[in-house]
Amino acid sequence: MHGAWAQDAPTASVCKALDFRAIAYSINDTQAREKRALEWLSRYGKDCPFPEIEAIRNNVAVWLGTANTEKVHQTVKELYLGKKPAGSTLQVGKNTNTAPAIEPAGSLKTAPKPDAKNAAETIATAPKKVKKLPNKVDEKIAASKEFALRESEIAQCLPDELVTWNDGDKDSKMLSPNMLYVYDHQGAPSYVSEDAVFSVLQQAASAWDQCGGQNSVMLKRDLFEDNVSVKIAVQWNDKEKLGTIGLANITQKTLTLSPNAFANLRKTNANRNWLETLQMVVSHEVGHFQGLIAHSRRCVDVLSYYSNDAGEKCTIRGKGVMPQTFEYRALLPTACDIQRCRIANGF
Repeated sequence: MHGAWAQDAPTASVCKALDFRAIAYSINDTQAREKRALEWLSRYGKDCPFPEIEAIRNNVAVWLGTANTEKVHQTVKELYLGKKPAGSTLQVGKNTNTAPAIEPAGSLKTAPKPDAKNAAETIATAPKKVKKLPNKVDEKIAASKEFALRESEIAQCLPDELVTWNDGDKDSKMLSPNMLYVYDHQGAPSYVSEDAVFSVLQQAASAWDQCGGQNSVMLKRDLFEDNVSVKIAVQWNDKEKLGTIGLANITQKTLTLSPNAFANLRKTNANRNWLETLQMVVSHEVGHFQGLIAHSRRCVDVLSYYSNDAGEKCTIRGKGVMPQTFEYRALLPTACDIQRCRIANGF
């Protein structure tokens, strides 16, 4: 846990999303966490600027885990709707990326302004601006029961839903509390831009930060001396992928993407959104570096797969049926992915 987050309830009547997150990350007992969250919302929620309450709404499921009860959900929703600007195009309940890369005020990731002395170095190594994935959902799909169930599963992890396929070693602590993913664009498919992959990596890294570590991304050509972070090489390579679309090699500290697999995917299914597939694959592989070794048996989890060699299927809440009109697996870690990660890392 970052020390800057492990703070008690704020002493001033100022609403900041990071203060709300600090409550969630400093209380292990589910009932106590729910109680403190409701108390905080009651005390500070009315004074929340819209960007702060929006950040809370988008992250509350990940931050609170099983403490994100219906009462908490409704309280946050009412505060959000009460402050939503008139004419806003934001759509409640249609966010397919539950852990978005939204940085509330006071975020630790806010870059300092360069002074004259180090301006050149700062400009050379400044992080790229994240380009979010398009969040467009077909109206019929968005209105379907299957999509509503998917959204619910992404947002909330029930006590009996931390189930894996038992296909690997037990979960362990993350490779390092500070990891730097160094991206090399060499060998990427021609239709895949460097900016697109960088942004996908940024969103995955930011989403997995909810587990308690700190993940950052940099281009290989911009790499500078950093003795704090463990470096993960992100590469395109068909020699090391072992027949998969993506591979996390914990020992070698590499995250490998297959150019052939993505090229074949585009040939066989031209209508599929390859950028969403890339986000799903990268989020999955980054999860392995967070300490999640076995794969989830919940279909929606980013750490899941749909079936095994024995023909067994993943599970959907309430014995739901896998829809045929849209991808059920999340693009970014779900509440269960994050909760399982925090348990593995002792948070």
